[in-house]
Amino acid sequence: MRITLVNPPLGDIKSLGLSTMFFQKYEPLGILYIAAAAQGHGHPVEVIDCGAENMPLDALKQHLLVSQPDVVGISTLTLQGAAVFNLGRWLKAFLPRTFVVLGNIHASVFSKEFLNNGCCDAVVHGEGEYVFLNILECLENKKELSAILSISHFDKAGGLREDKRSAAVADLSALPPPARSLLAGNSYGLDAISNQVFVAGRPASVKTIITSRGCPNICSFCSASHGHAPRFNSPERIVDEMQRLAQEDGVEYFYIEDSLFVSNKGHLRAVCEEITRRGLRIRWGAQAHVNLLDSEMLGPMERAGCYDIAIGIESGVQRVLNSINKNIRLEGIARCVEMVKSESRIKISGLFMLGLPNETYQEALETIRFAKSLPLDFAQFSVFVPYPGSPLFDRLRGAGALDTGVRPDGSVEPSVWNRYFAYPAFADIEPIWTPSTITRREIVSLQRRAQREFYCRPKMIIKNLKRIRSRNVATLC
Repeated sequence: MRITLVNPPLGDIKSLGLSTMFFQKYEPLGILYIAAAAQGHGHPVEVIDCGAENMPLDALKQHLLVSQPDVVGISTLTLQGAAVFNLGRWLKAFLPRTFVVLGNIHASVFSKEFLNNGCCDAVVHGEGEYVFLNILECLENKKELSAILSISHFDKAGGLREDKRSAAVADLSALPPPARSLLAGNSYGLDAISNQVFVAGRPASVKTIITSRGCPNICSFCSASHGHAPRFNSPERIVDEMQRLAQEDGVEYFYIEDSLFVSNKGHLRAVCEEITRRGLRIRWGAQAHVNLLDSEMLGPMERAGCYDIAIGIESGVQRVLNSINKNIRLEGIARCVEMVKSESRIKISGLFMLGLPNETYQEALETIRFAKSLPLDFAQFSVFVPYPGSPLFDRLRGAGALDTGVRPDGSVEPSVWNRYFAYPAFADIEPIWTPSTITRREIVSLQRRAQREFYCRPKMIIKNLKRIRSRNVATLC
């Protein structure tokens, strides 16, 4: 069976404006893992990454009309939801023999709506490698899909069957490496302005890598963990992939996309020791956690090439942190940042959110002041978005306080999904939700203010001279 896997374009690229500077071109590792699994079972696979290939929706449709694949699999995040809704309905109208499968968080949350509105034939819930293979086997052998776990679909009688239990791969080391060869490697890298500290100041090869899946934390704003306990790839497999990419593609920097790379200190130490033992001269960055970083780990991390870490701080107000199940203390945050800066050369980023539930305007200002008080190398100020799949999304949807795009008659207004966006200050997009204590105009102003006050201090301008081009200063300030 001929398979095309698609990372679709964003829903409304014109309204994104300057915010596109925050969208880095990363390899779509999720569909590359699925592509590798399908290839391993003898299926010819094509991968289309619309963002990296600058392929708009109309050009993608024309391509599919010519290639006419047997199966199309589409990764669906919320900002891609409107494009996927459009593409799926077009596929079912113009290529009715093509079996359309949707995956990723947004498709999982709105599986019934995508199916009932004729956008697809099946939706995969959770990690898709083995589930997708099961679908392909059923299609090849003309079997019913009803025996497959973790999918939503229509049975032969036309009834909607939904098994929303999220699939998880128990042994990550059993998966083949992502099929990176299906993409043009030179389409990926970091721009002069990015949400990462590392910028080489010249063309440099940058890759993303996954070493684990799942997260032990239950932050109410997050949709990433799906309730799955962390599972880890073997240190040898991880460093094999790094070494191969460094030697064959000249990769200088790896961004580790794990939800929480430092969740298991033993695994982290083993990975660092394996990199050091092999003498790999690479640099890498990852997300960490205030409660898990300690002096004992900084040395092995730095010796293994750790260049930067990002910690989710979210708020500078303890009451707000408690309300989102963050399980950190302000004094712990300050100690952690000071420790990293005083005991290593690792750069540290703070990730903040403005407009969290029940946060006041003054509390948002306190978050900005707290960010400026810390010796951070970088800070990201997002506007809180109740992303589908998160506990806060479920709570606000249940209270009728959130426009989900779904109408009482079951129809969908997919353009609403374009407003689930964390950078409205840099785009022509109305925030999807703000707390009753802060107006939408105020939240946009706060995001601009946070960016300006943090980065336009003399010490930050000097610190970032190598990574911020002069032409970008007006944009940032």
